[in-house]
Amino acid sequence: MQIIIGERRLAASGLFGGKENRVSGIVQGKYYLKTCMIVLRTAEQMPALMPLCRRLVESGIDCKALLSEEMAEPGMGCLPLLPVEAARRSDPETEQGVLFLTDDPEVYAALAATVPADSDVPQSDAMPAAPEMSACCQPPVLVYLHPGNRDADFGDARYALEEPEDLEPEYLERVYRRCHNLPWEILGTKRCWLRETVEEDVDSFWKMYQEAELTRYTEGLYPSPQAERKYIREYRRLVYCFYEFGVWTVLDRRSGAVVGRAGLSVREGYDLPELGFVIGMEWQGRGLAEEVCRGILEYARELLGFERIQVLVHQENAASLHLCRKLGFREQPVPQTAEELQSVQQSPEKDACPSCIVEMEQNGIRARFIYMIYEARRK
Repeated sequence: MQIIIGERRLAASGLFGGKENRVSGIVQGKYYLKTCMIVLRTAEQMPALMPLCRRLVESGIDCKALLSEEMAEPGMGCLPLLPVEAARRSDPETEQGVLFLTDDPEVYAALAATVPADSDVPQSDAMPAAPEMSACCQPPVLVYLHPGNRDADFGDARYALEEPEDLEPEYLERVYRRCHNLPWEILGTKRCWLRETVEEDVDSFWKMYQEAELTRYTEGLYPSPQAERKYIREYRRLVYCFYEFGVWTVLDRRSGAVVGRAGLSVREGYDLPELGFVIGMEWQGRGLAEEVCRGILEYARELLGFERIQVLVHQENAASLHLCRKLGFREQPVPQTAEELQSVQQSPEKDACPSCIVEMEQNGIRARFIYMIYEARRK
C-alpha cells in the first residue's frame, strides 16, 4: 500500500492569519511541517485517517502513507527522511519538515533510536546558531492509538491521538515544532503576536531591561546575557515542554521587534496559573499590555481550560493595578496554603497586611503585592 495525497501545491496557510514577520528564523503564520508520513501496520486503519489527510493537503502539507513492512524495502528510503541532522541547522527553511504518524510500536522504536541523546548534542553558554536539540529531544512521531494497538508499548512517546477525524493541522504543526525545538506560535492580536521565547530574544530583553523603571516592579534578568540564555534553554525544556504554556515573547506584528514578555506561570504554593506581563518602555502608552493580556486570558480560557487566573501586583504599581481591574481581576484573600502568607502572619506589624496582601522578595527587596483573581465568564 502506497498512498500519496498532494504534492505541496498550496501555499502554507497562517496559523493565526497574521503577516509574515521573520524573527529568529521563524516566520509568523507559516507551517514548517511539510510532509506527514503515515506508517501503518495494516491498511484497514487508513480510512479513519483520510479526513485528516485531506485537511493537511488543504493546508499545503503533503500526506504520504505506507505499510510498516514497506519501510524495509529497498528504495523506500523513509527512515532517512527523519531530519535529525537537519534539526541542528540554524534555518528551519532548510529542514525536510517530516512528521511520522504511526500505529506500530516497532516503527516508533526505530525512529526514536535515531534521535541523539542529550550528551551527544553540543551545548554552549554562548548563543549557538542552531536550535538546541536537547531542550525537548523527541523523535518527530505522532502515535495513532486505536483498539488494535491499545496495549502496545510505545515507550516514552509524548504525543498520541485517538480521534483523527477531529484533529486539525495546527496540532500536527505544534508536535513537529516541539520535536525540533522550534517555538510555538501562541496567539495573535491586532498589533502583536506571541510565540515561545528563544535564546535569540535575550539581546532584545537585555536592552529592554536596562531601563531602571522597568525593573522597579518586575523581576530583573540574570547577571549576564550568557546566564540568561542558559536560563531560557532550561525554561524551554522544563516549562514549555512540561506545561505547554509559560511566559512568552511579545512581538510587534508589523516589524517583528520584541515588544515585551507576557504569559502564564505556576507559582509554588498556589493552585492557580498566574498572569504576568512586561512591556518595554518605548512601547508603553499604546494600550499594548491590555491588548496582549486580553488575548492571553481568552487563550487560557478557550484552549487551556483555565477558568480562574491569579495575579500578584506590586502595591505601588498603580498602572498595573488599574489594568488588572480593567481586565476583570478582583482582590481576593491570599490562599491559606501560600507559603508567603505564613511569613506575613509572623510580621510584628499586626495591621500591615490585610488578607489580600502578601509579602515576598523581588530583586533582593522585600515588597508587598496585592493578590487578585480573574474568573472567566461562562458563555
